[in-house]
Amino acid sequence: MSDQIVPTSVRYYERLTYAGMAVIFMNQVVNWDKAGAKHFSEAPLAYVVVQVAFLCVQIFWVWLVVRRRLNWARWVTLGAQFVIMFIIGCGFGMLVGKGRADGTVSELVFLILATSSYLLAACLLFTRDAIPWFVPQRVECGHADANTSNGSAPPPAHSF
Repeated sequence: MSDQIVPTSVRYYERLTYAGMAVIFMNQVVNWDKAGAKHFSEAPLAYVVVQVAFLCVQIFWVWLVVRRRLNWARWVTLGAQFVIMFIIGCGFGMLVGKGRADGTVSELVFLILATSSYLLAACLLFTRDAIPWFVPQRVECGHADANTSNGSAPPPAHSF
């Protein structure tokens, strides 16, 4: 499947999702002393394995949506973004209400950038040019229809 066949909004979904992953990586690098170093010092191998596994799952998910064109994965992507936003909002609301919001401004900025990137990317999967990309493709068979032998035309194929 060439990149030219993929609709523009689906290509932007892919790029924005990878950009969101890069923002999360930059957050971990910039704020290493806050969370990364603590978890890494407790279990270095487990920390690395979990981070790599999480990255691989995200890349696999983008592949399912963009290359395999799975409609259910597109809907799960959108739903997951709203669930993540709800969890983040409630979590910050509870922490600020209890006076325990100990995150830095840079962590908040990275979180907003990554969440915005992921949400915009998920919404791009529902634009006018992206919707036909997720319609199941029919496999055309090479044999003739039974009705063509008697001169009648085959029934029309419906796209939706």
